[in-house]
Amino acid sequence: MGEIEYDTRSESHGNGEPAKAAPGAKTVLVVDDDPETVAGLAAILREDGYQVDVVGSAEEALDRFSVNTYHLLLTDLLLPGKSGVELTKMVHEAAPATAIVLITGHATVKTAVSALKRGASDYIRKPVNPKKLRERVKVLLEARPDYLPNKLLALGRSGVQNFEGMMARSRVMHNVFEKIKLAAQSDATVLITGESGTGKELVARAIHVRSKRLQGPFIAVHTGAIPRELIASELFGHERGSFTGAVDRKEGKFELAEGGTIFLDEISTMDERTQINLLRVLESFAYMRIGGKKERQANVRVVAATNRDLLKMSEEGLFREDLYYRLNILQITLPPLRERREDVPLLAHEFMTTFAQQYRKPVQVVPAETQRLLEGYHWPGNVRELRNVIEQAVLLARGNTLDPELLPQMIYRAGPSEDVIRIPLGATMRDAEKEIILRTLEARKGNKKITAEVLGISRRSLYNKLAEYGIDGKRA
Repeated sequence: MGEIEYDTRSESHGNGEPAKAAPGAKTVLVVDDDPETVAGLAAILREDGYQVDVVGSAEEALDRFSVNTYHLLLTDLLLPGKSGVELTKMVHEAAPATAIVLITGHATVKTAVSALKRGASDYIRKPVNPKKLRERVKVLLEARPDYLPNKLLALGRSGVQNFEGMMARSRVMHNVFEKIKLAAQSDATVLITGESGTGKELVARAIHVRSKRLQGPFIAVHTGAIPRELIASELFGHERGSFTGAVDRKEGKFELAEGGTIFLDEISTMDERTQINLLRVLESFAYMRIGGKKERQANVRVVAATNRDLLKMSEEGLFREDLYYRLNILQITLPPLRERREDVPLLAHEFMTTFAQQYRKPVQVVPAETQRLLEGYHWPGNVRELRNVIEQAVLLARGNTLDPELLPQMIYRAGPSEDVIRIPLGATMRDAEKEIILRTLEARKGNKKITAEVLGISRRSLYNKLAEYGIDGKRA
């Protein structure tokens, strides 16, 4: 470990133009939110032939690591959002062979030293001395091989995203993540729709932590679990003596959520009176405690969720139409798990790892047969059901594999659904017909008589189709 005393004067080589990186040059990522500093550091390193990328935050740096491998990370300690220390820890865990050098002022030297324990290779102090910076970088990069392992890169290439505790490979969920980012940029009311167990509260929390209200509270209210006669009191509070049983004054959830986000789950269960009160809050950002005389201001962002069709309910007079449109400023719809089957193996492995650690079990492998059964099941309870199934299987496991017989009987006996044939978008009619015939023949174990009956054609027509498509009629 060594300190580099440096100043802001730059050295030039030749005509002062930065040299182009040679093919196969070592790669460097410079992270600093000061444009002048990052440009100066990049110029120095490019003059020595390194391939240099620059970003202004830790979040951008992690995005770069998901699509590229870097031999050296040069980062300031003080960054917007995640700090340089946090970035150091995350990069060291994902890419342990990458050299990490921290840039620090005199006031943060102690922090930089502690960061060495988290994976940093060295630190340098402001202002930069270009000559000594070059010497230190040269020593660090000479010892680095051309290829470096990088877990973040592997995730990026596989199309997997880990977004605020939600993992997905499917495009439909990636679109959900983009909508969450959009929703977090404003204080607009959000309506999250989707079947039970799809993760609506996770989405609400993700909106909160990515918004400017992050430092405020996140209050979740499951309105369906509260008796209708008490829900107004739960939301808006009440004064002492305002009704039978109100022996003390009580703060409501809106009051507790001041400065933050309130999540109203199962919004469709609200009674008419509470709907009117909520509409008033959304329109005027004001409310009153039950039995109160003083109007209170509501500095709260509202995120609501439902597993029912509120528009249809409003058309049938079961939900206020004006409230529906107030809630539905931004809508995020979560797909059921059966419509994102490519995420099932990913989620199953993640849950298995989590519960294996929690229960101190040696389970590490999901066999192909188990994976086949999991992917074929229709998951009426969605991600929540999958999580519960994996937790149960881990608890029952005796070895290091998640064997098929550990799954509930409804999954183990049923196996993959034979009633659904998935035809990729863009397939021709010929391709579709061939796939339907083949899959039906396999499901009926090669029995042509039954296959023809299922398809609604004669056996002669089936034989002709088998010959046309070159399908082995004996294939089961």
